[in-house]
Amino acid sequence: MIELDVLLRGEGLEGFRVRGHAGYAEAGRDIVCAAVSVLVYNFINSAERFADTPLEVRDRGDELLCRFPPALNSRAKLLFDSMLFGIEQVAEQYPDHVRIRRVRAR
Repeated sequence: MIELDVLLRGEGLEGFRVRGHAGYAEAGRDIVCAAVSVLVYNFINSAERFADTPLEVRDRGDELLCRFPPALNSRAKLLFDSMLFGIEQVAEQYPDHVRIRRVRAR
């Protein structure tokens, strides 16, 4: 199962973490993994390129951690909301393969 944790701090966003594998199909043919991956990487690349927002990204293959700057600008926030909306739609279609949680950062 793919788990997306939206990391919250106070009233704002700290970032997000994605881990796991959907297990919908064999590696290389898993449309659920592909959908989530393209949404995540598109957000990261778009935030840096189009919203002038440097992100701290650590990708270990089976886990990706993305931390936001202290003040996320409105363009980057819109891109993040779009990514989250897309993943929510994938999770609705494949609830046994994708889970989204909102987690308070420590």
